[in-house]
Amino acid sequence: MLKLPKSLETDPRAAKIEAGLIKNLGPVWSEGRLKVPTLELTPELEKALSISRRAGQLRGGLENIESCLRREQQGLDALKQRKLGQDGGRISRLLLMSSDGSERFYRHCESLLANYSDRLAGVRLNTNSQLLGHKFFGKDAQVKALLVSHKDFVIRALESLADS
Repeated sequence: MLKLPKSLETDPRAAKIEAGLIKNLGPVWSEGRLKVPTLELTPELEKALSISRRAGQLRGGLENIESCLRREQQGLDALKQRKLGQDGGRISRLLLMSSDGSERFYRHCESLLANYSDRLAGVRLNTNSQLLGHKFFGKDAQVKALLVSHKDFVIRALESLADS
């Protein structure tokens, strides 16, 4: 399991956040190897995600998410080549999945989680894509996958696990 961001390690709520990340663990898809927690979209998490959206740090759609992660990885790889990059192993991106995806969708999500396992954590939300789309992208949008794409906003989302 990935470590929490450094600023959360010393937070008195760290144990509660970690407990939230191992609650209701299940495979990403029926034959999947990776396990993710299934959590509720609480008012606290919804608020954290809304703040991320307003700041431009919430992305929707698997293709958009994959493209974002790929570009970031290219930058991280360039830093590692110049020996300026830090070792990963800490949550700095958060992939949120609706509960109404197809097996193909969840296999793709598992692939992303595996490919970016040094910084990407996954959570399945006990809600559907219509609700996620409506809350974060507009009345008629359907969004099955969300990416919180900045460490500070990931921290807010993780903190919401302790506040709920």
